Amino acid sequence: MERRTKIISTVGPKTNTESFISKLCLAGTNVIRINMSHASHAELEKIITIVKKINKSKICSVGIMIDTQGPEIRTAPITNNIELIKGEVVHLTPKALKGTKYIVVDNLKQVKGLKKGGKVSLDNGAIDLKIRNIDKDKNVKCEVLDSGEIGSRKHVNFPGAKVTLPSLTDKDKKDIKYAISKGVDFIALSFCRSKKDLNELKKFLGKKVSDVEIFVKIEDQEGLSNLEEVIENSDGVMVARGDLGIETDITNLPYIQRNIIKIASSKGKKSIVATQLLESMIDSPHPSRAEVSDVANAVYEGTDALMLSGETSIGKYPVECVKYIDQVARNAERSETLHFENNFKQQTDWHKLAATSVKLASKIDADAIVVLTRSGFTANLISRAKPTVPVFAFSNRLETQSKLSISSSTQNLFLKFTKDHEKTINSAFEVLKKHYKMKGRKKFVVISGVFSDIYADAIQIRSFG
Repeated sequence: MERRTKIISTVGPKTNTESFISKLCLAGTNVIRINMSHASHAELEKIITIVKKINKSKICSVGIMIDTQGPEIRTAPITNNIELIKGEVVHLTPKALKGTKYIVVDNLKQVKGLKKGGKVSLDNGAIDLKIRNIDKDKNVKCEVLDSGEIGSRKHVNFPGAKVTLPSLTDKDKKDIKYAISKGVDFIALSFCRSKKDLNELKKFLGKKVSDVEIFVKIEDQEGLSNLEEVIENSDGVMVARGDLGIETDITNLPYIQRNIIKIASSKGKKSIVATQLLESMIDSPHPSRAEVSDVANAVYEGTDALMLSGETSIGKYPVECVKYIDQVARNAERSETLHFENNFKQQTDWHKLAATSVKLASKIDADAIVVLTRSGFTANLISRAKPTVPVFAFSNRLETQSKLSISSSTQNLFLKFTKDHEKTINSAFEVLKKHYKMKGRKKFVVISGVFSDIYADAIQIRSFG
């Protein structure tokens, strides 16, 4: 049985070589993510070139996602880590200070609403500070609440404050323009707070908007307040648990995650659960029991994809992480999901066709659903209905094939279409026999989408063997 839940692996200094990326893909990675908070354009091009080379040798394409830096507040680059001791005073400052312990924070002046007694979290909550005072030069005097070390380019969160930077920064625009020119499949829009942020990205993309799928990252309270509208107008949503767990009450995070996935399913949108899935495996060869349960829970909720970050970009056991995610997801998929997809309103005949094909596959005990699609539209609709059998989606467009890499339950396959309906379907069956080693009598529900310039909308029951 093919794994239904997709795996997204972030590559970084530890894994941005052809050898490591190949191993990640062989272990089960479906999408390679590049975090533009850390990657240069040269590194981006290098990774894209490697992935496209690997795709030439694979029957199923691996997709490529860039994650924008967004209006992040981070520590400035430093040579040596800064040690912080509980109880001492440290200043957060826009520039270096003399005669006191300080941490330079980029874009600090863009943070509004700071108050005495307020909280500051460093490095995704690893170290907390308490604000004592803010002077006229925007230097923030803090008391250290947790001992630890802080390094370069680490997140700085100010829960309750407002960051006035735009969701799409000048850096993001340069990164996106370059990434589009190199052929990425997905854009994750960091700190998407409203429909306005999403529309700004779409406007910037212009005619290129159809070349990529856009995933909104929900990372703060403002994004949660506008959850329905940003999900409605995107291709999917990422539950960015790192910042969410700081900007909101961490004890409420499991409920927030479930609610985001539920809303995404009800609107027929994809969902990704991200951050600290197997955090302990950055240093340990095995995950904790709690991490395994956390990953399984996301599968039960019906998420389309699970995303690894530091585990595969800087961790000691990147390939092992992917293998663990793969096995946990496969085992969790033996159980039913919470069926949030049942809340999806079937708006068109195509929506009804997709839902019907999934029900039919279950009723007749089909081995799989076979879809022939040019744009990927039909395959995505079927994926939204959360089938329990594999969906083999054949497309005659390479760009469609790679975009289907993030669609749950779907195996994305390239196939040259002909004007002969029967010949095309038989060619698809030959691919399944050869590459998936299907033997004996097999039964399929076949959805015929678009062949060449001829439309042939049909749902059929077919078999071979």
